[in-house]
Amino acid sequence: MNHTPSSPDEPSLFDLPLQSADETTEETGVEELQRPSRRGTRRGATRETLPLFQAESVAPESRPTVPFPLERLPQAPPAEPADWPRLARGARDRSAEEQEATEASLDGHVATVASRFKAATADGMLLVAVLALLPIGAMRLGAAVRWSDWPAYLAFVAAFSFLYSVISLAFWGQTPGMVWAGIVARSEDAEPLAFGQTARRWLGSLLTLALAGLPGLLALGGRSLADRLSGSLTLPVDSAAS
Repeated sequence: MNHTPSSPDEPSLFDLPLQSADETTEETGVEELQRPSRRGTRRGATRETLPLFQAESVAPESRPTVPFPLERLPQAPPAEPADWPRLARGARDRSAEEQEATEASLDGHVATVASRFKAATADGMLLVAVLALLPIGAMRLGAAVRWSDWPAYLAFVAAFSFLYSVISLAFWGQTPGMVWAGIVARSEDAEPLAFGQTARRWLGSLLTLALAGLPGLLALGGRSLADRLSGSLTLPVDSAAS
């Protein structure tokens, strides 16, 4: 039996790989992944980095152009301190003119002095009746009526007149005397009165009574003292309804 020697290029049994070609390729890929990369270790090499945010590149011709800086925009010059009195006088003159125009426009549409006096008389008689009933009620309860108790009675009537006027005007725009006289109170914009307006109107009526009715002469110009203090108008019921 002849034994022929193998050629030097022919692989022997021990030179054959024990693994398949696929396994060899997988191991080679793992080694390549585990092998540290030496890129960028050379001198002068730069490492590339990814930005967190991608900056948008704007072409120079697409950028908005401003013809002149914002601080150079034309601005109104501030008022000098010397002009402040003149401006205040102008504001007062305008307010006086507006007040005169309002009063002129109300000519013929506000309540007359006779109707105002009729309403005030009716309300006053009702308050006098309440004041007269106080000592009568005290005597019926067995209390002695002394002259020194009159300030307390007057204070009670003043508090009663406040509630009498404020509640009636705030909810209905009329007191019982105004209902009898056919007049109603409204604000300058034809709206119902607020509680603050009714309180100031009561104060104006109290001042008119304390000064013997002389401030009532202001009603000849269309608005009484109570109207001016409260910013309200006293109108006939027919005019207010229309």
